[in-house]
Amino acid sequence: MKKLMIMTAFCMALVSPFAAFATGNRDDSKKTVAVLIPGPVGYFNAVKEGVDRAAKEFKIDVVYADAGWNAATQMSQIEDFIQRKVDLIAVCCVDAKAIESAIPIIKNANIPVLAFTNGIGTAPTGEYPGLITYVGQNEVDTGEIVGEYAKKLLGSGGGRVVMIEGVPGTTPQINRREGFLKAIGTQPNIEVIYTASSEWDKEKAIKITEDLIQSRRQFNLVFAQDAGSGAGAAMALTEAGLRNNVFVLAIDGSREAMASVKSGLIDSTTWMSAKEEGYKAIEAAHKYFNGETVPAVTQIKQILITKDNCDKYEGEF
Repeated sequence: MKKLMIMTAFCMALVSPFAAFATGNRDDSKKTVAVLIPGPVGYFNAVKEGVDRAAKEFKIDVVYADAGWNAATQMSQIEDFIQRKVDLIAVCCVDAKAIESAIPIIKNANIPVLAFTNGIGTAPTGEYPGLITYVGQNEVDTGEIVGEYAKKLLGSGGGRVVMIEGVPGTTPQINRREGFLKAIGTQPNIEVIYTASSEWDKEKAIKITEDLIQSRRQFNLVFAQDAGSGAGAAMALTEAGLRNNVFVLAIDGSREAMASVKSGLIDSTTWMSAKEEGYKAIEAAHKYFNGETVPAVTQIKQILITKDNCDKYEGEF
């Protein structure tokens, strides 16, 4: 069964945009870092740019694996990289809870491990026992930033909120929700009336919003956990002639997100550098290899983007 699981992971990598996993072009004179991506979304193309830039600068070989949003596949990929005796595993997990059992297995194989983008476990800082470091944002803080802006837009009169969330069980879905609810929880006149998962998919967000409109549910604000879903919700509202009556807030700094804010399709998003996140993950590995101190958390902060400041930032993916 184990051999079958490993072969499945190998075959998935062959069709992945991160197919370097299958190339086998390993330079034994260099350290090799395995970079595990949870699924094929544009954000990780930008992360990969940062990873590749740092790998070139620090003379580190990188091999990739894309789990296709399947936690079992990611576990199989980890098993394979352990057998291949890579020098370090950098993982962006599919499932924050499921990945926990893999950390002692990696450590018992005497392979150091770090996490990036998606934290492991429940700590909002991303800190987790056994990791060299976590590189990325505090997702609770990010959700809180959006929640505070929602309160500002809705004012003292409050309003009815719809939440469109990402893939269930992922760190962003869990912690962005927690931070947003924490912020709006201080305003008693704000009520969340509906929550659904678009799984980071614009078309699903369009359908969710269309169904809500057809059900004649009344709401004043949509909080989408990613900008594609935010744009989808806004498109459905625009088609129904309701966009001017409903605020749409999102998270992520994609090119689409920045353009959507600039055009007025959505009211806000957040921005952080995915390229910097990828770069810092490999930089942390380099420091570890050199015996340097690496902090338990390497935080990258999100910035609220509105029409007032969207011209100062550019999307990376």
